[in-house]
Amino acid sequence: MLGACIGGALTAGIATGAVAYPLAAPSCQWFGPVISRGATDGPPGVALTFDDGPWPGGTDLILDLLKRLKVSAAFFVIGRNAEAHPDLLKRAHAEGHLIGNHSYDHAGLGFLRGQQYWRQQLERTDAIIERCTGKKPDLFRPPLGLKTPSILKAAAKHRTITWTRRAMDGLTTTPRQILQRLVPTARGGDILSLHDGVSPQSRRDPTATVRAIEPLILGLRERGLEVTRLDSLIASVARSDTMLSA
Repeated sequence: MLGACIGGALTAGIATGAVAYPLAAPSCQWFGPVISRGATDGPPGVALTFDDGPWPGGTDLILDLLKRLKVSAAFFVIGRNAEAHPDLLKRAHAEGHLIGNHSYDHAGLGFLRGQQYWRQQLERTDAIIERCTGKKPDLFRPPLGLKTPSILKAAAKHRTITWTRRAMDGLTTTPRQILQRLVPTARGGDILSLHDGVSPQSRRDPTATVRAIEPLILGLRERGLEVTRLDSLIASVARSDTMLSA
């Protein structure tokens, strides 16, 4: 009986892992193409990407720092936040930052929904971004980084972007922990994931992220890594994907 219970638990664990890996692993392409890192040739660079904005007290302060440090980043915005704070979205675009789609609702269990739901989530957010910036985004980052066949099929007209390294600042953290997670291990071609905003399901305070930005950029530069805008970092990767699918 005990052996059967242990065997059943192991089987369940393996099955759960088999499902969870393609769903959550940022580089896994079992369900469709994703980009989790940029090119490693040329001068070593990394891309800063921010999720869950635009958000007062987060996005605006980070934009101030990026402007002073002459850095361009990518902001994956939640549609409902962009609707509430269009001036922040317009400012990010006007200051040369890349704008991507992060769904309209950022629903915690949205990954369980079907293709039609996700098509509506992307189209609604695309329309808001285009209205504010004059440009429809071609980049998409799924909420929580979770990828299903339905999500990736709905996002077929976008390039789906995940990450190489995470600051884990969507949870309660400190500037020191953010720096420890990113600076020592970053390598050329890395896509770094941070959060400038607050999702509808969260009550996080973006202060830790804001305080980490300047030492993060300076720390990366001390290691010989320059911050590059995401579209430049992934340009050759995206061309390779296009050639393979042609």
